[in-house]
Amino acid sequence: MAVATDQVTLQVDGVSVTVPKGTLILDAAKKLGIDIPIFCSHPKMEPVAVCRMCLIEVEKMPKLQPACAIPVAEGMVVRTLTDKVKQYQQGVLEFLLINHPLDCPICDKGGECPLQDQTFQYGPGASRYDFQKAHFDKAVPLSDKIVLDRERCILCWRCTRFTEEISGERELALIKRGVHTIIGTFNDEPAQSVYQGNWTEICPVGALTSRQYRFISRPWDLDRTPSVCPGCAMGCNIQIDSRHNKIGRFQSRENLEVDDGWLCDQGRYSFPYFQRDQEFGSPSIRRDGQLAAVSYPEAVAEAAARLQRAGSSAAGWASPGATNEELFLFQRLFRETLKSPHLDHRQQGIHETDPEDIGLPIADIERCDHVVVLGGQEVIDAAPVLHLRLHKSQRHGVAVHRVDEVKAGLAAVPAEATVVGVLATAARRADAITLQNQLVSKVKGSVRRLIVVRGPNGRGAKDLGILPHLGPGYAVLNGRAGRPRAEWPKAGIRALYIYDASPLQEFGATEAELDWLRSLDTVIVQRFKPSVLDEYAHVVLPGRAFPEKDGTMTSMEGRVQRIATGIDAAHVWDDWRILQAVANAMGAGWPYRTSESIFADLAKAVPAYAAAAPAQGRVLWGER
Repeated sequence: MAVATDQVTLQVDGVSVTVPKGTLILDAAKKLGIDIPIFCSHPKMEPVAVCRMCLIEVEKMPKLQPACAIPVAEGMVVRTLTDKVKQYQQGVLEFLLINHPLDCPICDKGGECPLQDQTFQYGPGASRYDFQKAHFDKAVPLSDKIVLDRERCILCWRCTRFTEEISGERELALIKRGVHTIIGTFNDEPAQSVYQGNWTEICPVGALTSRQYRFISRPWDLDRTPSVCPGCAMGCNIQIDSRHNKIGRFQSRENLEVDDGWLCDQGRYSFPYFQRDQEFGSPSIRRDGQLAAVSYPEAVAEAAARLQRAGSSAAGWASPGATNEELFLFQRLFRETLKSPHLDHRQQGIHETDPEDIGLPIADIERCDHVVVLGGQEVIDAAPVLHLRLHKSQRHGVAVHRVDEVKAGLAAVPAEATVVGVLATAARRADAITLQNQLVSKVKGSVRRLIVVRGPNGRGAKDLGILPHLGPGYAVLNGRAGRPRAEWPKAGIRALYIYDASPLQEFGATEAELDWLRSLDTVIVQRFKPSVLDEYAHVVLPGRAFPEKDGTMTSMEGRVQRIATGIDAAHVWDDWRILQAVANAMGAGWPYRTSESIFADLAKAVPAYAAAAPAQGRVLWGER
């Protein structure tokens, strides 16, 4: 059988393998499960072959070749286990360890350090050097987030290449020459990048360390829970690393369709906001002007009685940081139990929504030939990892146009464009639609848009009907629409239920709203941490923090992803349990015992979710 012309067959350690043309020897060997040690090589960066750790023998080549930089060829014969290869591997490690400090017991990278692992696997059994090691500066502050230990640096260039190839900021550079070469910033100015946490993750030694995690733990002491970043609507995948029921760090968890393996500092370093360092109070009821601690059943009963008195005059605001399951119950509490249409999750701005807002998947940005970022930096600020995807797309030939006005975006895209994407925040959604419609008339190809919403579950809040004018699945309410949050102070609202699920996406009351809260008969606040809203509340219902929850979230591109409980908070009621208890106190009769059982009903109400959740895929909306 003939092999396709775009495929190449070679031998690695006597085993035949067929791979696409252009594949590096390193990756061909990996396909066979053959490990070739590396330091400088990284799958997201161009090869530079500076560490020389991956040298292997290639038949008919007189010298050893770097497996990370040589593409395969038809009939190539590769050997990775010869005595010559082993000798060079030992030599490279011996040179790297000449001045490298042997401080593994106190190094933050200990236990997950490639240099440590490879020294055991490929290095010499003992050191031949007995002279004084050279010393470099230790604990050099690169910024308020990162500390550099120059003694440990092995000059793999990974961090400098990240700032050049991945983020395009060029904040780190190689300074000086020869044995005096160091990593640093221009004029030792503090680094300003919002992607610095990635430097510590890709560093193959303990040279770059995070201030938040410094001297906190060892990897074998950590409990690791897969989850989704709570920082914004991007939906980046993370690992919650905890020890003794306390969060130690957030680490990236690669999802090529979403984050491409990277995190922004906004999300990575947000975990202190969700840290339960102290008790945040018990359920409370206001009595004689003061909040008095009560049990959950007492607080639930009081909240239910007050809401029932208000009935359809009650309004509910739910955070775009809540899970889909919680949001689904929240809207049922209002629409079904209280018969109130006054629901919202937005701030003061009133932005419309539509399933076409997720027409452009994040990964498809790389497949466009032109992308218009309407609003420029405000889009990146709303979802920082988008910048890394856009920069990668530019490197691969996509024309990215950062513009402020529709007219400029229209002019930037030529008529011969075949695949065009439009990115904008929810505040510029109307402009994005205008630009999209005009581009459809101008270009010969397709034009799709992606709207960056607020909050890690802002898209889920829209899908599930936390809106005054649309029900779950964008169902039209046929004259039964309610009032948006901006109109509540003048809409005859008597009771307000605020579900403030995340410190990063708070209710954020204006001064005018605070004055209005003082005048209400009932204010119920369900939140994780104490907030300014507590002093206006008649009932306070403490809920769980994001890392303490189980459920699903929907990213801005409509991807339904699961979050799992990483921190135990058994003494605090689940937020969905609180919502169910309030509804049942008014006769709802909900029988839910787990978040999964809630999702089963959610999927029946919004069928698009039934297909998306099992594979953590995107919600694809059909005709409505």
